[in-house]
Amino acid sequence: MASIRKRGDSYLITVSMGYDFAGKRRKPQQKTVHPPKGLTPKQTEKWLKEQAVLFEMACKKLPADVDRSITLEQYINIWLETIAPNKLAKSTLAREKQDIARILPYLGHYKLVDLKPEHFRQFCADMRKVKNSKTGKPLSEATVEGLHSCLCGILSDAMEGGFIAHNPAWRTYKYAGKKKEKQIADEETVQQLIKALEQESIKYETFFKLLIATGMRRGECCGLKWSDFDFPNRKIHIQRNVVKITGEEIIVKETKTSSGDRYVYFSSEMESLLMEYRKNCQWETEAYDNRKLTEDDYVFRRHGLELPMTPTTFTWWFKKILKAHGLPENLNVHSLRHTNASLLNAGGTDVTTVASLLGHAQPSTTLDIYSHAFDKNRKEASQTLQSGLEI
Repeated sequence: MASIRKRGDSYLITVSMGYDFAGKRRKPQQKTVHPPKGLTPKQTEKWLKEQAVLFEMACKKLPADVDRSITLEQYINIWLETIAPNKLAKSTLAREKQDIARILPYLGHYKLVDLKPEHFRQFCADMRKVKNSKTGKPLSEATVEGLHSCLCGILSDAMEGGFIAHNPAWRTYKYAGKKKEKQIADEETVQQLIKALEQESIKYETFFKLLIATGMRRGECCGLKWSDFDFPNRKIHIQRNVVKITGEEIIVKETKTSSGDRYVYFSSEMESLLMEYRKNCQWETEAYDNRKLTEDDYVFRRHGLELPMTPTTFTWWFKKILKAHGLPENLNVHSLRHTNASLLNAGGTDVTTVASLLGHAQPSTTLDIYSHAFDKNRKEASQTLQSGLEI
């Protein structure tokens, strides 16, 4: 595998050439590249990986015996059998299969070597006209973007395998229209929501208040065990994520990225609620399971089973709570994560700290997702300052 090293404004790609018949290391091949201007850090990373693969193929002339006449559909079948199962998580693979079902009718008949950038631009344009079978509305831009991402990933593997010389889908997607703003509850709505939660069962009160207080993802909260709580230091170790795929049992896996394995913190008020909820769990475990609660038990657990609750259960309950208490129904469970980020920023927390608490690998990801909310907070802070100074 080629290595990539930054050198000022350029990058050095180095390809190891192995050893000769006498066991002497062959001289590695090197190439300096300059990424195109205007790329985001993520786009730069993808471009560099593609250049590294192309350079390595050129150095080693690999492979000569690959059938480059196969169609996209034929390659995807190979990919699904030999590459995807070892590369992707079950939940990701299930989503990719849904995307592939939309891709194949439009592009599956093309030979890999005949695919051109215009095919993918037209595909995205066509997908924006397709209606969702459930809602009757056109596919969301996020869905179109996901389809393009799926294609890019598959074709990158095809390029690495030598079926094509470059990825024709690379940089062919352009976001259409305006990006939707994240649904964020303002401080008044948060206070109303907290009052509403205090009228619900302690299980749902605890779950949703944890999301507001920590910015955890729904699946991360479902994956918590009592052993993850450090009550003396009021912190929680997030190290699992719960996923449910239709037709399959619940999957408990590691966090999405290494940065997702993190610690978050809670207040003394939250500690009191958690201790009260733990007593409730102890009583339920003894009453329903005829045993003592253990540190290895999931915090939000199904009765009679050593399994966490299904994340969609909380989605259903949250909508029910919003409707019952006359709260904005455009909010969803993930809005609580967005709200946490906005409140942290409004309180003066720097973006690097917000990113680490949310489990983002890069602060740039946090800024990209919450730029609107952060800009709004900065504007309000600036206006408050100027008002105070009577400018």
